[in-house]
Amino acid sequence: MKWTKEKDEELKKLVDEGNKYPIIADIMGVTLKSIKNRTFRLGLKSIFYKKINCNNCGVEFEGRISEERKFCSKSCSASFNNKGRVVTEDQKQKVREKLTKPKNNDINKTRSCRFCGQKTVTKKHKIICEDCKNDFYKFYKPLCLFDFDVYKYENKFDVGLIKENGWYSPKNKGNNLSGISKDHMYSVRDGFINKIDPEIIKHPANCKLLIHTENNKKNYNSSITIDVLKERIKNW
Repeated sequence: MKWTKEKDEELKKLVDEGNKYPIIADIMGVTLKSIKNRTFRLGLKSIFYKKINCNNCGVEFEGRISEERKFCSKSCSASFNNKGRVVTEDQKQKVREKLTKPKNNDINKTRSCRFCGQKTVTKKHKIICEDCKNDFYKFYKPLCLFDFDVYKYENKFDVGLIKENGWYSPKNKGNNLSGISKDHMYSVRDGFINKIDPEIIKHPANCKLLIHTENNKKNYNSSITIDVLKERIKNW
């Protein structure tokens, strides 16, 4: 069928009346595909609304003609369908057990604390227990931060690396991600686990200048032992 101005007007009228596409196709004697293509080209959509009374609560609401809704909400639909339904105590108990049962992914996430290696960590995305978190991050780690001026020990450090690369700074504070940072050769984590005095951990003898990306690869691992560190401090 060739679409003419008269046929387009007829199509528009049928769409305005809220008829579904299959019905329009039968009325006009064309295929459903042809109706869909033409309404798309003309920008017509059969999504008009009508007033409907909810079968459960009786409240009037607007619904699409094509949807033939009977309820104003899912809760009303559930209430209507559950009327007269008898729920046994056994069924209620099963529901209670399902709601209170731990999720499988929570059980699978149970693991040992990365720092103390003993206490259990169950929360998702957590790697250390709460005790270690409080002691390590709030108290121990801040006491182990290097606070010396590296330029006072130019004979001990390759300060040329700093001149060449600059100090590391995050994106929000200079954005020098390939800069130099001070690495704890005997790591702060190992110091925390082995109860090493923070003054020993923060000593310049425990410091090595590294490009920050290399420092990140090292993570929490130590590159020297505590005995080597004590010997370095003794000879500093």
